[in-house]
Amino acid sequence: MWLFRALGWILLFSSLAVLVGDGITSLQMGTFRFVAAGELWYRLDAGSLNLLQSVIQRYISAWIWDNAFVPVLLAPAFVILLVPGILLLLVMRKRRRQKFF
Repeated sequence: MWLFRALGWILLFSSLAVLVGDGITSLQMGTFRFVAAGELWYRLDAGSLNLLQSVIQRYISAWIWDNAFVPVLLAPAFVILLVPGILLLLVMRKRRRQKFF
């Protein structure tokens, strides 16, 4: 249980870091733009993204890649990190014991 809470906090802080990075980049460039999840993944490890694409298109379905993975990869990276982080923290939160009397 603590592992999922830790993962939730890591995702939450990663989301905040990506959002701050977007803000710093926007100040330098003069225009505000959120970095896409696919672009961030490509910057971090391009080989694994290309491998995932080829495996899904070749062995599973090209339709699944185009209609399920591409929209997620085009979404802002901070949202893709924020949503599962919040969900993990909400689901795995410590429950208070109810005292009778």
